[in-house]
Amino acid sequence: MRDRGRRRWLPACLGGLCRDDAARTVRPVAGAGAVDYLQDLQISWADDEYGRGPTGTSIRTGTVQVTHDLRKVAGFSPWRERAKAHGFLTSLVLPLSKQGQIIGALSIYSDEIGTFGPQSVALLQELADDLTYGIASLRDAARLSRSLEATIGALATMSEIRDPYTAGHQCRVGALSAAVAVDLGLSDHVVSGIRVAGELHDVGKIAVPSEILSRPVKLTVAEMELVKCHPRSGFDIVRGIDFPWPVAEMVLQHHERLDGSGYPLGLRGDQVLQGSRILAVADTVEAMSNHRPYRPALGLDLALAEITAGAGLHYDPDVVDACVALFEEGRFGFDTVPLTSPADSWVLPLAHEIPQAHRAHGVAS
Repeated sequence: MRDRGRRRWLPACLGGLCRDDAARTVRPVAGAGAVDYLQDLQISWADDEYGRGPTGTSIRTGTVQVTHDLRKVAGFSPWRERAKAHGFLTSLVLPLSKQGQIIGALSIYSDEIGTFGPQSVALLQELADDLTYGIASLRDAARLSRSLEATIGALATMSEIRDPYTAGHQCRVGALSAAVAVDLGLSDHVVSGIRVAGELHDVGKIAVPSEILSRPVKLTVAEMELVKCHPRSGFDIVRGIDFPWPVAEMVLQHHERLDGSGYPLGLRGDQVLQGSRILAVADTVEAMSNHRPYRPALGLDLALAEITAGAGLHYDPDVVDACVALFEEGRFGFDTVPLTSPADSWVLPLAHEIPQAHRAHGVAS
């Protein structure tokens, strides 16, 4: 930093965001230089002992605060000894404002008197404006992420209310699908999308009559055809949400099979999205492993044997290998997955997905 031709070293810089809590605290979120100065630093933007310093005053009044001598200024007593120990003599605090609303402050400390002249203040104000834009963007992204999570939760809950036996099933399928995706070396971004698709894959069941979903006897052919509509119904529900992943397409394809025997499109091989191939395996394993109202759980061993027998025909062999390894090596268990509801799920399968002895009902939703 140059001002009036001299080099001024700025030993510390602090970015803080103001909270709208009862104490009106300022939360340090970033620091550079003597960052140990921030350790347990107590600042507020209230009109009290901890809010009358330069930072609190800047936030409260929305004004730039230049302090030419921290050793003498009133209102700095709570931090004077700390500043002295670090050699801080002067400070500049710039309010961070977005659309007229103060969201925090940028506090800069110097070990020289007279550091912050007009040119320095103007330059650092530009820096503060850039910082405000970045923080606001992050806040907007976080808000969008929370909204997205709420939307996912609402959709999942909606389908679970319609079909109480689905409660927990989607969550477990999402968790297993994500674990398989991680094991396959997919990126964090892709893994997140697959998890979301797993948590929503049965949302289309809301379009299936509840008396069919809850019937504890073998369904008729006509009733089974109604159930087979749920991937397309799920696609129609989800496709209007601007996900950063092809969630709607994964939901649509989660009953497709490599040999073209699946539904609703009869896709083959690489025509099926990788995420959907992962969902297909996770869906089958979860459905067979857990209790259903029309039968006791068939067990994890039988579920793993089923996907192993179908590897390369119905299921992606790489996905099957990863799924089997997760369970055999003890790196995943359904009992560790937090559920959105205590109820178990009820799902319907394709006939070829079930061992001959168990074909009175289906096993994959």
